[in-house]
Amino acid sequence: MIGELVSLARLGYAAVSGVDALVASLTRMGLHLALRGRALDRQAAEDIVERARARVPQDTGRLFSGIEATEVDGVWGVQASAVNPRDPREMDYAFLVEHGTWPGVRGERVADAAYFGPRDPDGALAVNPRTGRRYRRADANRRTRRTHPGTPPHPYFWPSVNEVMAERGLAADALINEAANREGLT
Repeated sequence: MIGELVSLARLGYAAVSGVDALVASLTRMGLHLALRGRALDRQAAEDIVERARARVPQDTGRLFSGIEATEVDGVWGVQASAVNPRDPREMDYAFLVEHGTWPGVRGERVADAAYFGPRDPDGALAVNPRTGRRYRRADANRRTRRTHPGTPPHPYFWPSVNEVMAERGLAADALINEAANREGLT
């Protein structure tokens, strides 16, 4: 009975005797992945900026120069921002370029003399005898002061992000395989 326990203990010690070497290999691999991963993230952010700037429509150049990559606490981010200095609301219009806008009416509606009618023989507005209100032709000859035809979407940001992140995923897979091969873990 004791002999079996001793041989079982020897077998257990032999099975875990390589733990220190495994931990050292995994530590080196983790350090290698962290350092190379930061470079991979920086390159991905720069690629997103480059591709988004190549796709963005340019009018004043504010949006083109507003596409930038930033690093905060080792995390890379990409943002697109543009504000018209003449706009009192200081609204960022980068998302409007990306997604487009609906057509619409700006300002109030204006009715001219032809809007009201019919008229009686004296030229006064005719009155509906049932309701007691004057007749109006609904939306006849109504004008708007300004209309907005809408703008078509010009996707520049998200297609760039999707392309680069797909490529970054493949590069990360290759990096993991390279690190595992280097440490002899494959």
